[in-house]
Amino acid sequence: MPQSTSERLQKVGGSLHQLLLDLPDTDAITDTIDYLLGALYGLYRAQELGFRDRGGQQFSVYRAHLANDALRIPKGQTVNQLWLAGFYFNSAIQRLASAFDRIPKMLDAKKTSAADRMKEVNRDDYAHWEHVYREVNDFKHKPVGRYAGRGVAMADALAAFDQTLTLLTKGSTTLKPKGNRHNPVRAASRRTEGVTH
Repeated sequence: MPQSTSERLQKVGGSLHQLLLDLPDTDAITDTIDYLLGALYGLYRAQELGFRDRGGQQFSVYRAHLANDALRIPKGQTVNQLWLAGFYFNSAIQRLASAFDRIPKMLDAKKTSAADRMKEVNRDDYAHWEHVYREVNDFKHKPVGRYAGRGVAMADALAAFDQTLTLLTKGSTTLKPKGNRHNPVRAASRRTEGVTH
């Protein structure tokens, strides 16, 4: 039986936790995992708010909702929940896309383009992750962005996350500095085991 979105997100959280325990405390690793934690939060909130995959164009009165929400946001008022779910989803995939570009550099890839660097360091399947990366490039570079519809669904984002974690885990020996370096997360985790809040 396939795992639910919630179960998959819990698994991602467990994997990020383990990477924070296992990988050295370097600025690049910590910042990248921080971005990935933001992606996890974005997907969690999107799912919690009822995110719907949108393969087609926005509904006809979408712009009117934007106008209303522009007045509500600075007042701290409630906005359209589906828009907010899309906001969190878009934030999540942008963070996953940044990891597509960053992690190969951390693994000493030398090629010029992000796709070539990924190919240089990753022998596993990364098609979903690349799909997310290309979708985010559409947000950034096409005047209409993804107004006509998203190409990335929640299932794609979750698969991309799995591919991200696989590369980080397999590349962990490259990411580890020589010698025995203190990991404050592991030390703090050991101190708090068994402590309830």
